[in-house]
This record gives sequence, structure tokens and C-alpha cells, in this order.
Amino acid sequence: MENLTAFSLFAIVASITPGPTNFLILSLSSHHKISKILPVIFGSCIGASLLVLVVGVGLGTTILAYPLIQKIMTWSGLIWLTLLAWKLYNYNPVISLKPNEEQPSIGFIAAFLMQAINPKTWMMAFAVISVYTEHGQDIILNVSILSFIFLLVAFPCLYIWALIGSLSNRLLSKPKHVNMFNKLMALMLLISIWWPILSIS
Repeated sequence: MENLTAFSLFAIVASITPGPTNFLILSLSSHHKISKILPVIFGSCIGASLLVLVVGVGLGTTILAYPLIQKIMTWSGLIWLTLLAWKLYNYNPVISLKPNEEQPSIGFIAAFLMQAINPKTWMMAFAVISVYTEHGQDIILNVSILSFIFLLVAFPCLYIWALIGSLSNRLLSKPKHVNMFNKLMALMLLISIWWPILSIS
């Protein structure tokens, strides 16, 4: 139960923090109705969740069979995510949200396939397998549950980015608000990745 709670927090942060998919949705929603962005959001969420499932089912057995590989992946995931949190904490973005009528709106399939080349999604998938899978349980069932939770969490998080895009002139006009949001997300990310490790020790 604690692991699922920690993972849910991780999924929220992983979905809502800045990344290629988030900025794509932000950009599209700044000059398209949110109803037109829904296929992009659904495609991104399903693509990312499926990647977690595929990586988990394919690598889970190997990870559990070789403790050394599991430790290497666990600490690699922790280090990478901690560095990501540090970069996010110190990240001061300059975002341009000027309408670009020439930019076409992509659809479900393009957003779905984008997750296969999104580094953030791949690293998130490996972090899920190395940090949040529980020992002594059916790996397929475990990863399926995590993938489903991620799917449920990702949609509202990406929808928030669409809302921000549609209200960009008011919500992103002050850099200090963006910086405060990034710092909060960085702290939540640190808590979500170290909570399972510290609770075991």
C-alpha cells in the first residue's frame, strides 16, 4: 500500500512536470480549443502507460532474477531522478506562448508514437520497474497495476497543461509563479522517489 501511494505521487510529478509532451500540449492548447487537444492527451497517456507495461513485463523477470542488476537499476533510477529534481528546482524557463496559426494540431496516433522517442517517458518507465515494483509478487500483475494507475493519473495532469495553455495570458504572465511551481514539483519528486527506499531501511 505504501509503495502504491509513493508511486501515485511519483506518477503525478512525472506527468505534470515539464517535458516534451507537456510543452507540446501547452503549445497546442494556446491556439486550439481543448476539445481538439483531447486526442493528443489520450494518445500521450495511453502510449506512456503501454511503454511502462512493455518495459516492465520484458525486463521485470531479469531484474528480479539478478539482484546486482536490480541494485544497479534502482540506484541509477534514483540518481537520475534526483538530478532531475535538482534541475527542475533551479529551472527558470522562458516560455513563448505567441499564437502560431501555421502549427498544425496533431492527433492521437502521433501523440501515442511520440512516447516511444520521448527520453522522459523511457527513464520514467525504467524508474518504475527499478524502484516501485514489489518483490515476491507476480511481476506482470504488479506492473499492470502500476501502468493502470499511471494512466489514471496522467490524464488529469496533462489536461491541466491544456488548461494552462488556454489561459496562458493570465497564468504564465509572471515568471515567479512558474518558478514556485517548479520548486514545489521538485520537492514532491524527491519525496516520491526516496520514500520507498527510506521506509524499507
